[in-house]
Amino acid sequence: MLNTSFLRGIARWRAWKDTAVMNYGIILSIIICLGIIALGGWLTQFELAAPPLEDVGFFYEWKLANPDILSRLTAWLGFAVHNLLIWGTIYYAQKHYKKYTDTLRPANWIALAINSVFIVLHYFQTMFFYDGIAQDIPSWTAQFTVIMMLFVILAMENRRRGLFFGRKINFRKEFYRWMAEYHGYAFSFAVIYTFWFHPMIPTLGHLLGFVQVILVMIQGSMMFTRGHLNKKWTFLIEVLVLPHAALVALNQGTGIVYMFLFGFMTMFIVTQMHGLGLKAWVRYLFGAGFVISVLITYLIFRQPYQVNEVIRIPMIEYGMVFIMYGAWWLFARLTGKIGGARIPDNQPAPEITPA
Repeated sequence: MLNTSFLRGIARWRAWKDTAVMNYGIILSIIICLGIIALGGWLTQFELAAPPLEDVGFFYEWKLANPDILSRLTAWLGFAVHNLLIWGTIYYAQKHYKKYTDTLRPANWIALAINSVFIVLHYFQTMFFYDGIAQDIPSWTAQFTVIMMLFVILAMENRRRGLFFGRKINFRKEFYRWMAEYHGYAFSFAVIYTFWFHPMIPTLGHLLGFVQVILVMIQGSMMFTRGHLNKKWTFLIEVLVLPHAALVALNQGTGIVYMFLFGFMTMFIVTQMHGLGLKAWVRYLFGAGFVISVLITYLIFRQPYQVNEVIRIPMIEYGMVFIMYGAWWLFARLTGKIGGARIPDNQPAPEITPA
């Protein structure tokens, strides 16, 4: 009787739907944020570094004034072990799974467990040691990992929603296969790097950032499930960078908030909204609202010449898409991975997901 009940329990456990787990993940991210908020008063005991008098650039203020070996070691070990274990689950899944299902398999549960354990570990690591890996590396490295993830998503989603106002760019199919095979390793590194870069502190910008990285971890744990391909879920993950980046910039008290706000809004108007199945009049409404917002901002609150802030981030993101494709094409051609002819259009391509 006991064995039968146990087996039935295992069967119910393995029959969990991917979308149900991912929806519970949203609740989990909110609970974690509430825990971070509760931690805020405790963290006031730590003395933080002050910016040097000669510093005129961006200074990351959430790091210890006097770090020690334990504060550094716990952050770096957490990052390294977390990342290597997740890479191991991706490798296992790619070797053993070929078809997409709507239920979780062992690699999915293992990845979820690994991420859950290290989320808890980072919480206590912040509580007792405060520092993330930001103590030892410049902040632009964390920003670049996010940029990398975003421009790879743009390239991967090109066949579904296009790159510019629904217009698709004619990349080679081998390029998509290459991204399908390796994007999981790149994205997991990016999100885990960002996760351990920051201590778990309760500023609004950080809280939104932790929500985003936790959702990316959960979505990545759903590898080879149909939920992993859910476009509404992946759009939520993709678009959360807008309020997060804008709020972090606003907290810094500089004008770069306009660059992040309008930059990521531009990417929504030019690319992201065209994958949502919106009616034409809705897209036109979004576009008109965006243009009016830009005009009001740069004719009344900012100077007209500063309107270049609107295109800085999009130029970087779209430019990196073509740089990545060019670098891949050159490497693939030199190594014989591609020949002179393209793969026929009627040849099926593997399913490609942005995280």
